[in-house]
Amino acid sequence: MDLILMVVAFGAIMYFLMIRPQQKRMKQHQELIASLQPGSRVLLTSGMFATLRHVGEKQMIVELAPGVEITLLKGNVARVVTEDEEEFEFSDDAVIEADDVDVEGVEGAEEFSADDLEPHHFTEGSGAAEFDPRPSEDDENRKNDN
Repeated sequence: MDLILMVVAFGAIMYFLMIRPQQKRMKQHQELIASLQPGSRVLLTSGMFATLRHVGEKQMIVELAPGVEITLLKGNVARVVTEDEEEFEFSDDAVIEADDVDVEGVEGAEEFSADDLEPHHFTEGSGAAEFDPRPSEDDENRKNDN
């Protein structure tokens, strides 16, 4: 009988010390995710700060820096941040257009063209695109034509 009481007591202690606090954290995180609004500044689980641009049912689009937007799962939000937590600010005019870049003095920059780049090839496999570094038949035909 004493053994049964000890097992029950141990189970109760484990529940209140480990399981219950984890359930509370999960519930708080789900409430946080449900309250996300476009324009909010958030800290992602990766440690990056971002501004929410669009919030969907499962995914969201965030802006990491001016003009740099990525799509993430909503579960990647660690918390909403306040202005005083951020050390740096970005302005919208920080985006540099390619025409604004001065390449004078950079060796070989004038001769470079996007046409010089080799195309990437992707193959289908297990539901995700995988990079295939081997040249395709189109590449071989294109090289032979030149």
